[in-house]
Amino acid sequence: MSQPWTHRLWVIRPLAVLLAAAAIGFVLVSRFGGGEDLEARLRTASEADLARILSGVTSEADLLRDEISTLRLQLRDLQTSTERGDAAEEAASSRLTALSVLAGTVPVEGPGILLTISDPADRLAYEQFVDVIQELRDAGAEAVAVNGLRVGAGSAFAGEDGRLLLDGRPLKGPYRVEAIGNPETLEGGLEIPGGVMDSLSSTSQVAASVGRRSKLQLPALLRHPTFEVAEPAE
Repeated sequence: MSQPWTHRLWVIRPLAVLLAAAAIGFVLVSRFGGGEDLEARLRTASEADLARILSGVTSEADLLRDEISTLRLQLRDLQTSTERGDAAEEAASSRLTALSVLAGTVPVEGPGILLTISDPADRLAYEQFVDVIQELRDAGAEAVAVNGLRVGAGSAFAGEDGRLLLDGRPLKGPYRVEAIGNPETLEGGLEIPGGVMDSLSSTSQVAASVGRRSKLQLPALLRHPTFEVAEPAE
């Protein structure tokens, strides 16, 4: 049982001696030069000189080992700082992406639902579209568009001269309301008894249908929101 350990000791000891000799040799050469000059100086040195040389070599070797340890610690700290920096940068980037999606400033794609509304007699009021968007938001919609126009946090529906407007742009039927999110949850939110679908269906000459989609592509807002009064707090 002891033979493997004995073999390892016989291997480790010469290796340790070799490394120590290499370190001492490096220090000697750095202090006294190499080749015949070093050999001659060592041969002519007294025992006291040799003792001082050995003491100095040992001290410098210790300093070198300490410096190596310090450099290893610095390297580890730098690696840790880099990893933390990368993690912070990744988190910030993910947060920026999420906020850009919610603000509507970037085009997006993903699964969701398509709500089609037919209103040939223009019976719908803009308040009903506000209810549709609000219901979708409450059901977890991450992005919404009506007739290809993205609905952002600052978007507004309005009625003017019998026309339906979204952010000042006219909407014409049939209306296509696309919402990205969990299709099952979004569809269930619209079909709650007494909710959006019942309200639309109860309006004269209005027909509405909702279907799930595996992939929708919604554009960014045509005009990014601007702020004149609000500013980030310190």
